[in-house]
Amino acid sequence: MKKAAIIGCGGISRVHAWVLSNMEDANLTALCDIRPDKARELAREQLEGKKIFFCEDYRELFDKDVDVVHICTPHYLHAPMAVELLNHGKAVFMEKPCAISTEQFEELKKADSANPGKLGFCFQNRYNESIRTMEKLVTDGEIGTVIGGRAFVTWKRDNDYYEVSDWKGRIDKEGGGVLINQSIHTLDLLLKFLGEPETVKASIANHHSDIEAEDTVEAWMSFRDGKRACFYASNGYVTDAPVFLEIQGTKGRLTMSGSNLALWPDDGQPRTFSKESAGSIGKVYWGNGHRACIRDYYHCLEEGISCRNNLASVERVFKVIMDIYGQTRKKIYK
Repeated sequence: MKKAAIIGCGGISRVHAWVLSNMEDANLTALCDIRPDKARELAREQLEGKKIFFCEDYRELFDKDVDVVHICTPHYLHAPMAVELLNHGKAVFMEKPCAISTEQFEELKKADSANPGKLGFCFQNRYNESIRTMEKLVTDGEIGTVIGGRAFVTWKRDNDYYEVSDWKGRIDKEGGGVLINQSIHTLDLLLKFLGEPETVKASIANHHSDIEAEDTVEAWMSFRDGKRACFYASNGYVTDAPVFLEIQGTKGRLTMSGSNLALWPDDGQPRTFSKESAGSIGKVYWGNGHRACIRDYYHCLEEGISCRNNLASVERVFKVIMDIYGQTRKKIYK
């Protein structure tokens, strides 16, 4: 059984804690946060009766009997913490993004190479039932050859969302805005079906939020084999609307809105597929794949095989994000 720790006891940590508490091959034994009240609140909510080690400095975990550390901290701390933990022999499961600059990514890549098989990422939407069904339909040739795709993320993040945090909306700490935070999973899924783009042209803007990072991004992408994609994301909507993803093929298309999936063949009747199972962990729009994602990571650790959500698998979406920021906001690299 793997002994686990969580660094950063904010909202998303509750999802990780819940999953770990319901696994037979993992035991959550340590919580770390610079605000001790947050860690103890999380323990009271989900770990009542368990013996938990608390600390404010994550470096105290270096010499503790902990096998896996979950990083749920602000973005700018992800890569530096992971590098140190990996180099101290810990396995690391990290929330997105993997890094907020190319410099951070290269340091993480070195640590990953020196400590193979220990680093994984929480790209949980890859495990959603609707996405797995899409994968099978594409593999089975139901829409022919994939020739393009489009995706839309329209959520609501008003100024009060940023005012309660000292890092959200700040380029030096969040790494950006809606692109690197709220819409990274959807962009990842779009690229999953289309591959790595050859050309990316994009623009970002801030239409309604009083922050330095972007609240809106649009991008056009072309691929070596002629595929094209359009991507749009904004935090300026009136609610957290269902994410829309479409994959176009030579014989039809697949559309996903939230968890509702439909196949639209050119020569037949549309088909719809059942929704995700009820009981999402955390916010509904986070997706329903956290449990499967985290369990898969621990399975791979136990078996000594490469994690599906390893660094190489998230490098593509990271490079596209850096490309967009490089075109539109050079100071992201500072």
